[in-house]
Amino acid sequence: MEQHEPTHPWRIYTDLDGSLLDHHTYDWLPAKPWLDRLTAQGIPLIPNTSKTAAEVAVWLTELKVDGYAVVENGGMVLLPNTHVYWHTHLPHWTGREVSGVLLGRSYDALCAWLDDVRRGHGFDFRGFHDVDPGTIVQWTSLSPDEAVRAQQRQSSEPLLWEGSRSSLQQFITLAQAADLQVQQGGRFLHISDHTTKATGMAWLEALWGTAARTLALGDGGNDIPMLEAADRAVAICNAKGTHVNVQQPYVYFTQHAGPEGWSEGLSYWLSSEEQQHG
Repeated sequence: MEQHEPTHPWRIYTDLDGSLLDHHTYDWLPAKPWLDRLTAQGIPLIPNTSKTAAEVAVWLTELKVDGYAVVENGGMVLLPNTHVYWHTHLPHWTGREVSGVLLGRSYDALCAWLDDVRRGHGFDFRGFHDVDPGTIVQWTSLSPDEAVRAQQRQSSEPLLWEGSRSSLQQFITLAQAADLQVQQGGRFLHISDHTTKATGMAWLEALWGTAARTLALGDGGNDIPMLEAADRAVAICNAKGTHVNVQQPYVYFTQHAGPEGWSEGLSYWLSSEEQQHG
């Protein structure tokens, strides 16, 4: 059966780690009542995350949401394999029940630049392409299988920065000169092409072409472009007990972190008793 565009007047874009998923345990069950409610009401839920397509394909199945997602901080957009888009386009990535459209430069080109600039300037960092899955398990508490999926990257690289603050600023300057960007996530610096979570959200909204109110939820610095581009935003309390600085007239700052804060934010904007805020 061909899949076309969602028609509900709301579309929800959400970060995963530290937002819908607990920062430490990846538990999402506190959000299940709201997930069930979104499904019942036909409100599309679109993960918008730094995770890879391979990682998100698993989460789409577990969370029982349609196969739309923005991955690797806007570097790729996932669509269901049954979507009419594929009648005239070929996917850049295919796995499980979703395929992806690459929006940024390739991962190989990105890693080549990182290796060159590290050799040339002596920067002290490690990326996912430098280590084995076991090291990623230690960094993230992912399972071994999840760590393997986290290395199946298409257009961005998480970096564990181990150098000084001044050398980081020099690195950021060089990245900007190469038309790359560095975004601070919950755990890592993310180096990517000039794409953000807002880029992927805008691409999907243009594909759908139907008017809808967008609501975005996130807790990290790399969520800011998405939160500021959405019609309504939820800045979720992060693992440090603080909020990102969002320049958005329609933003709600949660008291709780993780899936509890995620549910709190949805209740603020979507619950019937809160409709006066909409």
